[in-house]
Amino acid sequence: MANDMQVKIGFSPLNDAALIVVAEALGFYDSEGLRVTLSREANWSTIRDKLAYGMIDAAHTLAPMPLAAALGLGPSMGRIIAPMALGANGNGVLVSAALKERLQDAGDSHKSLMGSARLLAREVERRKREGLGRLVFAVPFTWSPHHFVLRHWVSAAGLDPERQIQWIVVPPSRMADMIKDGVIDGFSAGSPWPQTAQLLGRGEVLFSDPDYWSLKPEKILGVRAAWAETNPEAAIALVRALLRAGQWAADSGNHGDLIRILARQAYVGAPAEAIEFALSEGGSGLTLDPETATFPWISHAKWFLGQMVRWGMLSPDHDFDQLARNIYRPDLWREAAGSLGFNLPVQDEKDEGGHLRAWSLAARPQPITMPPNVLFDGGVFRCA
Repeated sequence: MANDMQVKIGFSPLNDAALIVVAEALGFYDSEGLRVTLSREANWSTIRDKLAYGMIDAAHTLAPMPLAAALGLGPSMGRIIAPMALGANGNGVLVSAALKERLQDAGDSHKSLMGSARLLAREVERRKREGLGRLVFAVPFTWSPHHFVLRHWVSAAGLDPERQIQWIVVPPSRMADMIKDGVIDGFSAGSPWPQTAQLLGRGEVLFSDPDYWSLKPEKILGVRAAWAETNPEAAIALVRALLRAGQWAADSGNHGDLIRILARQAYVGAPAEAIEFALSEGGSGLTLDPETATFPWISHAKWFLGQMVRWGMLSPDHDFDQLARNIYRPDLWREAAGSLGFNLPVQDEKDEGGHLRAWSLAARPQPITMPPNVLFDGGVFRCA
């Protein structure tokens, strides 16, 4: 166990920072021998830069961020490793009331993502005929799951997301006002900000992560490799503390306390009503169970890399397996989780999509019962 090790951890004020803040609020860091200082950050660029300059040792961060940085997309971060995911799902897509009205029809076709994509294509054509500008969607970071989700959804109806949609990068805290002022038509952000915007009357949540991908990868624990290699016991203790926080947060009996912790000004600092809206049935689908939602799957890393290639952000001429394994570290997850008595996945990769119902994942000492894992368009991603 780490002995009085100091760790600085950055986080963004989002519900999916739950494990980071719960571990502080409930003393899991302390009981693992860690002296943790949390740093609440306004945007992902600040988290990236603070990791790069060693101002923080670890962070709640976007899953594709260290992959993109390692490939030279944007400023260098140095080598960042991901010993665990911080859950699954948690985002929502909010559109203006005017656009939401356009994305409906007399039947039920708009209620599915494929149906709403076709209605979006119809709206794009109408705007073109009438000489109106392109629809504008905001995302919090270029290399983010939010951006990939929206591009995938737009392209599902045959639209070209590069030519027919305008994209801008905006901090989530500013998105609701930009909807109100008519600067943007919609945005994707982590909860509870889409739900907060809806409660303020700035627009309506059109869909959330589970509608797109029922078990979607989203945030990781990003750790400076130099720090982890210098402090190996502290790195494992950190993962242990967060896994224990996941056990607590995933217990339905702690739901009310979780909302109250997240609502604290030092953490998410959003209205408890919005946090509860996001965490309720039919909300953002945030999944915090440590066995089913925190393993750093190599297949997740490769899916994100594939999205970068798909959208022209990256050439396919890379050894993606080596890159993924240099950053995503299932071995560190297994070491920490094994000491807590968790079941440990046998493989580092799995099919993404294709599981319409609960299914059994090979693990030791016992298989893990996994929730459905299905993409909205029925696609299945298999690692080569």
